[in-house]
Amino acid sequence: MPYNLFPTPPEAPWLDPVEQRSLCQLMLEVGIIRRSNARDLPLKSGGKTDIYINARDARSNPHALEEIARAYENPLRRLRLDRFAEVPDAVSCFAGVISTQMRTPYITIREEAKAGRVTKGKIIGAFQRGERIALLDDVITDGASKVVPWRECISQGINVPALVVLVDRQQGWQKKFVAEDVKLPVWPGMTLHDVRRYLIESGTLIRCDKATEDRNPIIVALDGKSWSEILPTIDQLRTTGCKLKANDLLFNQGIERLLPDLQVYGDVMADLKAHDISNTVANTCQHLRACPPWAVTVHASGGGDMVKAAVQALEGTRTKVLAITILTSMDTKTCEEIYRRRPWGEVRKLAEIAFKAGAHGFVCSPQETRRLLALYPNAIIVNPGVRSEGADVDDQKRISTPTGAMAAGASNIVLGRQLFGTPDPVAEVHRVLKEELGIAA
Repeated sequence: MPYNLFPTPPEAPWLDPVEQRSLCQLMLEVGIIRRSNARDLPLKSGGKTDIYINARDARSNPHALEEIARAYENPLRRLRLDRFAEVPDAVSCFAGVISTQMRTPYITIREEAKAGRVTKGKIIGAFQRGERIALLDDVITDGASKVVPWRECISQGINVPALVVLVDRQQGWQKKFVAEDVKLPVWPGMTLHDVRRYLIESGTLIRCDKATEDRNPIIVALDGKSWSEILPTIDQLRTTGCKLKANDLLFNQGIERLLPDLQVYGDVMADLKAHDISNTVANTCQHLRACPPWAVTVHASGGGDMVKAAVQALEGTRTKVLAITILTSMDTKTCEEIYRRRPWGEVRKLAEIAFKAGAHGFVCSPQETRRLLALYPNAIIVNPGVRSEGADVDDQKRISTPTGAMAAGASNIVLGRQLFGTPDPVAEVHRVLKEELGIAA
């Protein structure tokens, strides 16, 4: 295989993080990127968003047009194409510039053939069967407008290695392509998440106002979900001020890689449940220092030295060390079998050990919260095992409702399966906030 020839595009975006930030800044300056903290920018689909990207406006700024066109050369050259194909409604202002810069011919694909023309086909421009011709777009959303061009290419015997886009808005094109049996890899320069992360980290867009974050006690558990599965939900929840709890997702994606991405959408509880020798726990916590989360969990049963090692490893950061007492999945019988104590007796003992070691708070069931706060009134208390009245309790044993947990004095409550077990997790969060907790999101 010749050097730098990709039968299919690589998984990584064709812009590296430095290039993404540079291009975002340019597009922001010339008005190609519009943003709104109110999340009120209308979309073609009828929804609203906080970020709208209209690359076609580059035609009003020759410098932006040239720079974006030059960026497209990166993936197109790497794909070793015979020519490329534009979709008129998408990137028509870039095609001629790219073709001139690359000395590469291109074709245009219409969605509908023009009636009464000498050339009545959907394809404008010369090509030969078997050629490698990539489709070109500025932004992809649900992918619907790419189905006809791809099918036209296939019907004409064209080899389409990829759809090259500047920005993937991550709005469901994968499902559309599967439903339409479209076998077309998408190779973006960046995702909407990359754009949003740049805007928030640069202060151009705010994640959520602090007052809203402070009054929202909900921690959304992202357990058992992939990044692509949770992204649409946490994107919409960003302005509500929910915190985000990650466990297996941190291990799957990598702590230092995932934390900066998650923190675009809310404060993060790194639910590592660390429980090992002190040195190992300290080493694990050191990985959090690159992008310190709101909190990290360790098992109090690991002992005072272990809890202290976590606290010392994170000293000087914003991260709170929360000591897990007794799992909310344990009932009285199980607790007595393991610890030879009833739940409250063991929770009290473990909390004492963790507090002396410097823990900032505890993870316990709502049933122990009130008594624990009486002993440690300044502690952060996080309650898992929280379910709305009538919701499936799953494997939880020592539980309470959101209202009951907050009335007992919990600082935060964890909701996971109750949310993701509904057709609309975002609507369920809003319902709990408004109807059960009396909080306007």
